[in-house]
Amino acid sequence: MTLPELFGAAVRRDGANPFLTYYDDVTGERIELSAVTTANWVAKTANLLVDEYDLEAGETVALGLPPHWLGVVWALSTWSAGASVTTGEGTLAITGPDFRIRGSRETIASALLPLGGRFREPVPEGIHDYGAEVYNHPDLFVPFDPPEPTSPAYDEKSHADLIEAAEPIADRVLTTTDLVSPAGIGTLIGVIAGGGSIVLCRNLDAAKLNRRISDEKVDRVLEEQ
Repeated sequence: MTLPELFGAAVRRDGANPFLTYYDDVTGERIELSAVTTANWVAKTANLLVDEYDLEAGETVALGLPPHWLGVVWALSTWSAGASVTTGEGTLAITGPDFRIRGSRETIASALLPLGGRFREPVPEGIHDYGAEVYNHPDLFVPFDPPEPTSPAYDEKSHADLIEAAEPIADRVLTTTDLVSPAGIGTLIGVIAGGGSIVLCRNLDAAKLNRRISDEKVDRVLEEQ
């Protein structure tokens, strides 16, 4: 099985239930994504990657976002297109509003505004505005060259390697760790495999933790790594 196949199975199994709930305690943002909603974002982004940026199977995508729900969308989109996520330099790169990384061929930036909104000011020359482009793409993605279980998925690890290493998680877990970082990727895949869900908190206000655990019906809090 590949990671897109694993996520597809999760969508069919529990598509309408919460999959990823995101908080930012500085901006006050909260967004809740079901597996189906996440899949729609993934399809739009994968179509953007292939149709606009000519991403091909075997290429690499570097993710330079803080802990954010869009990081999950970008990782799943990259895998759907047959490419792999890298912690090094990528053929393509996705960056936040700090523009801190660049791809060797293309760089795409997200303003990290609610609902993936576009930048309010022009982006630097040579950088694409994700929020201005992604909505034009369809909610269904059919890969021309889908990955195999042995295809690279994350640095030197294959899809099969990542799935085998991840412990299935059926709980609703709260974390502050970037889910597409080396420290967080196992949690993301474990939740997809086990049917759990995630509350991802950026800039967590410690005074709100107990209330958030109660409000979100969190089963356990994962230690920051």
